[in-house]
Amino acid sequence: MRTTILLLVMALLTAGAAVGALHGGAFPVTERDALGDRVTVGAKPDRIVSLAPAMTEILFALGLERRIVGVTEYCDYPPAAKAKPKIGGIVNPSVERVLAQRPDLVIGMRLNPKPVLRALANAGIPTYAADPHDIEQVVHTIAAAGALTGRRAQAQELTDRMRAHVQAVQERVNGRTQPTVMLLYSQEPLWVAGGGTFPDHLIRLAGGRNAASDVRGYKQYSVEMLLARDPDVIILTSMGSEKAEAQLRRFVQRPSMRALSAVRRRRVYVVNADLVDRAGPRIVEGLEQIAGKLHPAAFTRH
Repeated sequence: MRTTILLLVMALLTAGAAVGALHGGAFPVTERDALGDRVTVGAKPDRIVSLAPAMTEILFALGLERRIVGVTEYCDYPPAAKAKPKIGGIVNPSVERVLAQRPDLVIGMRLNPKPVLRALANAGIPTYAADPHDIEQVVHTIAAAGALTGRRAQAQELTDRMRAHVQAVQERVNGRTQPTVMLLYSQEPLWVAGGGTFPDHLIRLAGGRNAASDVRGYKQYSVEMLLARDPDVIILTSMGSEKAEAQLRRFVQRPSMRALSAVRRRRVYVVNADLVDRAGPRIVEGLEQIAGKLHPAAFTRH
C-alpha cells in the first residue's frame, strides 16, 4: 500500500511539473544571451528592471507591468512605462539606481555598456542582454524573455501573432515590382539607414529595395548622393516633437529636393521611428506601414 501511495504521489508531482513547464512556470530557467553568457533565473522574478525601450515594450506585452520596477528615461511606450522609476539612459544606466530597486532580473541589450551589464551580473543579479537585428531575432528575444519571466505561453501567443502579421504582409506584396527606397533619420544633415539595419530588413520584407544598402549601418549622406540615387520612395522618420506634417513639408519644400522623383511624384512619407527601429512587438506594425507606402494598391480596402 505504501509503495502504491508513493508511486501515486510521484506521478502527481511529475504531472504538476509538466503542467508548470507547459504554462511557463517551471524554474530554474537558463537562456544564453547576445554576450554568450548563460543566464539562469532560479525562481519566478517579481522585480524586473529594463535597460532598453524595446525590452520594456516586450515586458509590458507579456503582461508583466506590475513586476517592472525600473526602466530607462527613453522607455515611453506603452504610456504606463513613463510612470516607472528611472534608472538612467540606454548608454548610461546607473548601476546604483538599478541595485536600489532590488531586482531579481535585469533585461537589457548589447548596446548597454558592457561594464554595467557585468557589474549587475557580478552583483548576483541574472542579467540578460539581447541583440536582435531582424524580426525573427525579435521573436527569439520575446521567447527568451517569456522563459526567464515564467510567461512562455504569453510569449508563444505574441510571437505567433507577429509571424502571422509578417506572413500576411508578404502575401500582399509578393510578385509586385520592387521600388527603390531610402529611409532618412535626419534631414539636416541627411542620415540614412543603410544595409544591416532594421529599416533595411523591413524594406526588403515590405517588397522594396534599399537604395542605401551599399553603406552599412546608419550613415551621414550628402544631398548629391541622394540626388544621384534618386529613389522611387523616400521615407522620413518622425522623431522628437516635430509633427509629421511639418517634417514632410520642410523636406519637400527644400529647393535641393525638388528634382527628386519621389518629391515630384508625391512619394515622400513619414513613419514613426519607433515602429521601424525599436526591436519590440510593434516592429510588425512598422513593416506594414512601410509596405503600405511602397504598395498602396495592395493595402487599399475595397
